[in-house]
Amino acid sequence: MSVNGHALRAVQAVRVQCGLPPIVVFVATVVIRLTSLSATGGPESRAARVTGFWSALRPMSSSGVPDASRRSIPCFLADTWWFALTGRLPDERLAELAQLRVAQGFTAVQIVVGIPPEVAPGNRNAWSAVGPAWFADGRPNPGYLARAREKIQYLNEVGLTAIVYGCWGHQLAWLGVPGARRWWEQVVARLDDLDVLYCVTGETNLWIGSEDALLPDRTTDDLRTVAVRTRVPGRAKAALRLVRGAYVRNRHAAALRARRAGWSEVLAGLAASTDRPVLAHPVPGQTSADALDGDDLLAAVTVQTGHDQASRPLLWEWPARVAARFPGRPFINLEPWYEGIRDDFRTADQLFAYWVSMLGGAAAHCYGAHGMWNAGDGSFLSHWGKQSLGEAAGLPTPALLGASHRVLLAAGWPDPAATTTVDADGGRLLSITRTAADGTRTATYFPDASAAGAATTVGGAANAGPASAGTKSAERYFAPDLGEFVPHAVREGPLVVLT
Repeated sequence: MSVNGHALRAVQAVRVQCGLPPIVVFVATVVIRLTSLSATGGPESRAARVTGFWSALRPMSSSGVPDASRRSIPCFLADTWWFALTGRLPDERLAELAQLRVAQGFTAVQIVVGIPPEVAPGNRNAWSAVGPAWFADGRPNPGYLARAREKIQYLNEVGLTAIVYGCWGHQLAWLGVPGARRWWEQVVARLDDLDVLYCVTGETNLWIGSEDALLPDRTTDDLRTVAVRTRVPGRAKAALRLVRGAYVRNRHAAALRARRAGWSEVLAGLAASTDRPVLAHPVPGQTSADALDGDDLLAAVTVQTGHDQASRPLLWEWPARVAARFPGRPFINLEPWYEGIRDDFRTADQLFAYWVSMLGGAAAHCYGAHGMWNAGDGSFLSHWGKQSLGEAAGLPTPALLGASHRVLLAAGWPDPAATTTVDADGGRLLSITRTAADGTRTATYFPDASAAGAATTVGGAANAGPASAGTKSAERYFAPDLGEFVPHAVREGPLVVLT
């Protein structure tokens, strides 16, 4: 055995004996294997260097298949990387971001294996280093699929589940139902032994009647109407969405029915081909169960609340609606606000979205940041904002979200049998509480502890410090904006009270 081989075995032995955190084991493995790689001489082709890079990073592990039931939805904290498999995100950068997110507490990424949103298949921003996911005639690109598997296997091995989106709603018009089914067959054949969930399509009913607007090689930067719409104020955008929906239902009723029938057929084929959980990503204003037939094939009822401040109440209203309509079904908001999109939705909004969603009854949470989802440079898809990938990677919010997620899980949440109580004044949330079915545990989130009177609400008027007689001994106070527990409920800013 080589010196590096002995070193790897030693790391694994210490891990078992001392309980080293996975990230420590991973970093040690990276150093050892990259040292071994750099020590080998001789010229390498570009393809060989790429293979060597990923092989060097790959720790000794299994295929990544989870031990739990394949139909269950893990309580993941996911980032959103729609362009991660394109040439916009170099291999080395993808590895750095994966390590960063794992260290921050994330457990999954949403990723497109196919043509990402907002671009046409002929646009080079949609292509990997070996070309597009599929060619103009719909033929799958085997080289693309091989690289997609390699990268997703790497993500698994550092601790990230891949939530794989195979298509986007309007792309059904490009591929046709047979082509979309054929593409999903190829994706499942390549990835099904890895730690993946599948999403049959993003934004099922997007662009009904204008599916070809991007063809052959445009991006939404080239579509003036889209660029203008992203700058419309939130309430006006909500009104326009209603008008647009009514227009589509009347003018394009046949196309809407065909879209629903087509994706429902693709969903049926996908669900029959795998034991992995399958999701669907709807447009704002719908649930996945409204958008498709056969919603019993979906592992969760999902929504997208969208990217405007007017959608704030939907963060607690949608979970309640879903719980009433689909009792016992898991719920996930797959696309709440992206941080930095349209230069909005910063840390306070992201923490709000997390705690309101999870205490509303969500099974998992999805985060996104402009610049990260599009692997942006400040110019690409800049009608959504100019925040770049580097700026998104440097944001403090993901680490705070990871801290919140660890606290939530450690406190025994989520609990699908629990109930939620909301205290709101119009569109302003004062608090939201999740209570276990047997009443033994509660978790309450106050967006602003001082404004909501959390000190008196939680432990009585005397609750002014750690030793307050009115404070229940079992209560613990977590400050999401600090990412740590605090001694008492008296503070300005957000507060989570756990009992």
